Amino acid sequence: MTGLLAPRALTPAELASVTAELDAVPVPFRFALSAARLPTATFGQMSRTWTTFRRGVEAFIDRYDGDAGRMAKALGLPEQLVPMWESLPARDWHLIGRPDMILGTTDGTGPERCVIVDVNAGSLAGLFPLNDMLLRAHQADVLRPEFGACGEPRYLMGRFADVLRRHMTHEDGLIALTYYADEAAGDDHFDNWHYRSLVLELARHGLTARSVHMEDIEIRDGAAWHRGARIGLVHRYFLPDAENPHHMAELGRISAAARDGALRSITGLWGEILATKATLAMLSDEEFTGELPPSLAADLTEAVPWTRRLTERHTFWRGERVDLLDWSLRNRHRLVIKPALGEKGRDVLIGRELTAADWSALIEQAAGAERPWVVQELMTATPKPLSFQDDSGDLHEVTVPVVYGSYVLDGEFVGAIRRYGIKGDGHLMINGLQGAVPAPVYWGDDE
Repeated sequence: MTGLLAPRALTPAELASVTAELDAVPVPFRFALSAARLPTATFGQMSRTWTTFRRGVEAFIDRYDGDAGRMAKALGLPEQLVPMWESLPARDWHLIGRPDMILGTTDGTGPERCVIVDVNAGSLAGLFPLNDMLLRAHQADVLRPEFGACGEPRYLMGRFADVLRRHMTHEDGLIALTYYADEAAGDDHFDNWHYRSLVLELARHGLTARSVHMEDIEIRDGAAWHRGARIGLVHRYFLPDAENPHHMAELGRISAAARDGALRSITGLWGEILATKATLAMLSDEEFTGELPPSLAADLTEAVPWTRRLTERHTFWRGERVDLLDWSLRNRHRLVIKPALGEKGRDVLIGRELTAADWSALIEQAAGAERPWVVQELMTATPKPLSFQDDSGDLHEVTVPVVYGSYVLDGEFVGAIRRYGIKGDGHLMINGLQGAVPAPVYWGDDE
């Protein structure tokens, strides 16, 4: 197989037959006509990378006895956010996740590594429904002959539903996909598709879900209700703005109900401490890894790219002691800078895509910022071929860098979705908001 399934563009009717379910949601991504395939050995490699990361995080938790305040201080996170993070009852931080992984190298040469470049742990992690929807789309008559020979598909929503079902207060309860009313922006909102697709996918597995504004949850008779339906589980999509009094008041109301047993949330807010990019900095820093068992420290060196919280200090780069700020200023071509509390790829900046003057100003600004930033070594992703049609129906066949959303359920790596950076090697921020094209990974040994 060439990896490019369509020697021609699909006709409008053929494309409609493939994407009808996606368009009905509507999914705001282009459809890949090429198969995302990886060898089964890479499944094991990605699983080991995740397991190493999880062990490192658990060592960090143990070091601070799970105390949110002490962990936040060690990560350089704002102290004023700790009460928010502690508000809901704690749940396993790794119950649901989609950490971003890159398969590549630091300089375009040498053996390929598998590293985690963003944590994305907790109930806000997305794209689980999209994985299964795309796999079903591949079974359309026009594509089935080709995709059927791609390897093993990994459907996820059955296990996802089992995780939710296990945490429900009662079997026939409503699953509330919960967020603040001021986050709703109508049917054209980029994230709206995600709520709708999750409702549909859970229904396939016998669970009733509904998008719910936090403000519309009613607490009475020792239970939580929404429009007459009793809530069996809150799937938390809300992340409060600690400076928004309304957000914090609603969080207080919901938190009180959760602690009284009137409702249950699939994840708390405590895990958000560990989902920050500051965690990556901790797990790759010699000040932390130097006190770990040597085998775990060595594994973390492979699983986590060199990352440091951007402060005035000395540290080590490949065995050489360096002044972090001065060294970062002089090495923009090999670095990425990110806000530790960022999300959706916002404000992630690639050094080689900036001028020296802009990079210098950014380093100075980030080093003096109230909230922490991290600097991370740039990984050169192994490019992959992609075939897709544009809005005019024209077929494009390109080879572009990719990143993998690696799916985690019940603390285990269970599959991945590939995101193609269609803007090419000169724009390495590969994110849905930047036009990335997603495709679920098939696993097989004959790539």
